[in-house]
Amino acid sequence: MDQRRALEIFGGFLIGAGVTVVGYELAGPREPGEAETVASSPADDLAPTNADPSPSPIDPGLSEAAVAEQRQTEDAEVGTASGPYARDAEGHYLEFPTVFYPPVEFTAEHEAQFPKHALVTAGAVLIRERPDLESDRLGMLRAGTRARVDGQRTFGGGCESGWHQVFPQGWICISAGGLEISDSPPDAGSIDVAVPNVDSSMPLDYWRVNHDGTPFFHRLPTYGEQDQADLAAQNWIAKHQREPMPIEREKRPEDVPAVVKEYLNAGYYVTIASEHVHAKRYLLKTNRGVYARKYQLGKKEGSDFEGQVLTGDEDLPKYFIVRELEFMRREGDSGVLKGTGETPLRRSMHPFERKVRIGDYDYYEDAEGKLLRTYAVGMAAKLKRPPGVESEEHWIHVDLSEQTLVAYIGDRPVFATIVSTGKEPGMTPVGVHRVQSKFLVTSMRDQPIEEEAYSIEDVPWTQYFSNSVALHGSFWHGGFGLVRSHGCVNLSPGDARWLFGFTEPKLPAGWAAAMPGVMSSEPSAVVVTE
Repeated sequence: MDQRRALEIFGGFLIGAGVTVVGYELAGPREPGEAETVASSPADDLAPTNADPSPSPIDPGLSEAAVAEQRQTEDAEVGTASGPYARDAEGHYLEFPTVFYPPVEFTAEHEAQFPKHALVTAGAVLIRERPDLESDRLGMLRAGTRARVDGQRTFGGGCESGWHQVFPQGWICISAGGLEISDSPPDAGSIDVAVPNVDSSMPLDYWRVNHDGTPFFHRLPTYGEQDQADLAAQNWIAKHQREPMPIEREKRPEDVPAVVKEYLNAGYYVTIASEHVHAKRYLLKTNRGVYARKYQLGKKEGSDFEGQVLTGDEDLPKYFIVRELEFMRREGDSGVLKGTGETPLRRSMHPFERKVRIGDYDYYEDAEGKLLRTYAVGMAAKLKRPPGVESEEHWIHVDLSEQTLVAYIGDRPVFATIVSTGKEPGMTPVGVHRVQSKFLVTSMRDQPIEEEAYSIEDVPWTQYFSNSVALHGSFWHGGFGLVRSHGCVNLSPGDARWLFGFTEPKLPAGWAAAMPGVMSSEPSAVVVTE
């Protein structure tokens, strides 16, 4: 990948799950002098997150001890009746691993070092390791986030507006409108955004666009403006079918009113911040800050599928039903197979015991002699810990041939589930990777290279591990166990949330994204095999 062209996962376009993510690639440096504020625009639709006016994140001086203590506490709960490794009667998790590092008291010493209160007012701001645009990126704060910063700006490092050091770690390059700083907590009344709920598998309020050519407005529109927008959409669809209309004003037809920001087609997804009644009509305001009529959208609930919490080696292999086929049984010693009249539900579990070859096909067989073709089953089996993965490290194995995922602590498998990976060979890269960046939510859109147009706001629990390829929650489908994406590893929202807390790095309190190095963290391994 050309790192100078595909800058920062926080705001560029990256391919994944059949769409491309709006984010900036964290792998490459920015050109000196570029603004560090990710402005609110069609190419920046990432949802914000808030922190309390006086947050108490980790003390950088205690970070390594705090991180180690938190991991030891969580890992000690493996196989117990509490914590993220507890499971119900069906083997599902009862709670999620924590997203954030443990908080540390904001002391008098910190008060003296970080006397100012800050409020992020732009779409998002980046956090750097040092006051230098060439230094490593540590994470991101979203609009509406509050933080404590130092009292005076530091100049240099390619940032013309100067830098502020932020508690507990890092530096923010100030750019116009990106950060409001004062002696007391700034008023956030004008910021209307939804905060991701880290305790839920679906962190935001997701809605599906139900009509092609649905207009999204810069402000609450009048009756006349709505009618004009609808007529312009009808004219466009009559000539261009579902081809997306350009966002740029100069490229649009003249009959599109200026109040329209863009048109979205059926099957696109948005997240909602608030509801409004205007001229006796209900409109929804998205996290992008634009409005759509409520009757043109429909609330979306993600799949409730959950993987299996494991207690030890005896829990593998696990067998997931991925296609609904009838169980077969041998007819005596003839080798002839006959249907049993029983069909297991897709995404259910079954206790197969062995693989057998009958004629030209492979089957899984259970203790009662019931048989099912192997292509209808995803088997999660144990993988030997690869070289370079530490004995107590949290790591993940994705098996492309089985469409399964197993999470490990060292040599111990602790979680297994089914996934959807790239639908063509090579889309999901084989190898030992490391988590490159983590986002609570990050939006995805198509690029010109895509065959179809997509727009999905605020895809939850995204973890990039190989350039544009990520693990993430996929609330728009439930076809787990079958290939589907353009490279990303699709998971149910609940499974994606569980894994988001399982891997390193975690996020400092109030942050919306983080990457390796934050709080002295080391990234978890993601191992992909054929």
